[in-house]
Amino acid sequence: MLAIVGIGLVACSGAGTAAPSPEGQIVVKQSGGAGMLVKECADKSYITETADYIIEGTVEKVESRWNEERTSIFTYTDLTIERYVKGIPFTENKLQIVTSGGTVGEISQVVEDQPIFHEGKKVRIYFKEVNGGFFIVCAQFGVEEI
Repeated sequence: MLAIVGIGLVACSGAGTAAPSPEGQIVVKQSGGAGMLVKECADKSYITETADYIIEGTVEKVESRWNEERTSIFTYTDLTIERYVKGIPFTENKLQIVTSGGTVGEISQVVEDQPIFHEGKKVRIYFKEVNGGFFIVCAQFGVEEI
């Protein structure tokens, strides 16, 4: 039996999102629900102008797991950066995207407005730097398959 837990909007801070990233790895967090609240997110030029970085790359690995408290599931997507459309390149060509929700065993946690990644797919991601962290612009609207 598959259990589905529906979750509404998630805070933009990304606080409490589980384990810290490996040293030196760039971590981009999902802003959770922002795309549904900001009407400008339907306008691609708004997303492009708001983003500090626009990268294209290939999804290498997607893994969902519980947070330490076992109260929420998060999905960790590893991506290899192949091209920078906007922004100064990082020293590493890999990044990890952390999104709320996912499936662990027979338990699924569904969070609306989250981008869903698939291994082997090429994607374009629009994200910005906020207070030293990186966040996808406009939730699922800030991710495109290419």
